[in-house]
Amino acid sequence: MSLVNRPNRVLEQQRYFQQPSNKLLFMRGPRDKLFVYGTFLVLGTGLVGGLWGAVKMARGVKD
Repeated sequence: MSLVNRPNRVLEQQRYFQQPSNKLLFMRGPRDKLFVYGTFLVLGTGLVGGLWGAVKMARGVKD
């Protein structure tokens, strides 16, 4: 029943996201920093791991 009787917050969210701000749009929400920094962490880890493997292959290390 909680999904049926929830308040409509579309206009409130539109005002919040469309108001002038110095923040980037994808960083304005309450949990957006968590999502963005988590994504950067995963991508950075993959990039560093790939570079580490490429360097090991270039050096001929088989271990």
